Amino acid sequence: MPSYSQRMDAKIRDVLLEFECQPILFMGSGIPKRYFEAPSWLELLRIVLDGMPVHHGKFEYYYQKHSGDPIAIGSELSDLVFEWAWGAGKASFPEALFEAGMSKDCFLKSLVCDHLSKVTPGKREDFSILPKEVAALSDIRPHAIITTNYDHSLEVIFEGYVPVTGQTIIRYNTNSFGEIFHIHGDVSEPSSIVLTREDYEEWKDKKKYISAKLLTYFAEHPVFIFGYGLGDPNVKEILRDIGELVADDTGLIDNVYQVIWVEDLPKNPPEQAVFSVDGKEFRINAVYAQNFQWVFEALKSQSALTSVNPKLVRALAARTMKLIRHDIPTGSVEVDYDVLERVADQDSELPNLLGIAITNNPNHTHPLNNSSSQRLGFNHWSGANKLVNRVKDETGVDLRSSDNSYHCQIKTGPGKNSKVRKWSLKSVDLLQKVKSDEEYAIEL
Repeated sequence: MPSYSQRMDAKIRDVLLEFECQPILFMGSGIPKRYFEAPSWLELLRIVLDGMPVHHGKFEYYYQKHSGDPIAIGSELSDLVFEWAWGAGKASFPEALFEAGMSKDCFLKSLVCDHLSKVTPGKREDFSILPKEVAALSDIRPHAIITTNYDHSLEVIFEGYVPVTGQTIIRYNTNSFGEIFHIHGDVSEPSSIVLTREDYEEWKDKKKYISAKLLTYFAEHPVFIFGYGLGDPNVKEILRDIGELVADDTGLIDNVYQVIWVEDLPKNPPEQAVFSVDGKEFRINAVYAQNFQWVFEALKSQSALTSVNPKLVRALAARTMKLIRHDIPTGSVEVDYDVLERVADQDSELPNLLGIAITNNPNHTHPLNNSSSQRLGFNHWSGANKLVNRVKDETGVDLRSSDNSYHCQIKTGPGKNSKVRKWSLKSVDLLQKVKSDEEYAIEL
């Protein structure tokens, strides 16, 4: 019987094949914590407080005073840093922060962003903790990444992806590719980060617009959540907004997966994670992992996108949108309708036009081997083999006798018998119908 990780690996690969698009990654603070020991939110506030000599060692006082609420602690620290900046700490800040019109929380945000910029690795090779996991993560080519993290570690890991932050998110074209959406701001623009109570009140007003902007991603792509707990109020509220539109009648958001790190794998891990917001219950898929490497490898794109610079794809998408929305309607370009008709009618024409080669790699078209018979409810290939023989008896077609849309043989070595049989997802659908005594047709 396949292990839990093997079953989940197959489930992840299946959802990617089903959607036929790149996943969206929703990355939380657990990711930088895991890969370069970035400080947590409360640890970051402690570091800032200890940086002011007069308040060194007093973090426990503010923690107790505000019952550990980081928003309340951050709001009070904003006032303390402001007073220190205009007194003994003035030399610690750029002169521009003292100009009229600057918000008083700019000093706290400047310290937070400076510290995160210093501790964030500058190159992928600088990630010394779990480097194999980081390498596997960097091999994924997600359509986009959404995060509440302020740091730019994801930009280092995902080379060619660009940060989008602040008001820009609301105006951004989500048809693009290769962006990292910092929905709580990022270190390149300290004033954008969401840190104090005032920031969070403003964030709540904007959240509905950001959720609406992200709806296309959540509705049309598989979404994988890393580094967050479902108790995180920001994640819960966004998923609630999305769930109200795309969840089924039972509250299940079927294309969203939360990947949960555990030190010891439960004997029977639950398949779903449940959370409630304002008395309404929602469910998403759950994947438990003692390490993330196998999850990242399952998410790795099966297409040639692994070797394409996201900047190139992004530029191509932007230029295509401009061509459709502006250049053709205004008559500023001449249109060769013969070429457009061929692009519309023939799948291979657009890649040829763009200089992209279509791969015929059977590992992409036929990703399953004989051990995948578990998808049909069998513990051994013999059960699936009986269905293949039944198809032969009933139709006269032996699926194994040729390379076709259901089956192919791949040479694995120089020996005469060094071959392996591979099967497509289409073959699973066919054999499921045979098993269920449903009508079926063979389309080789």
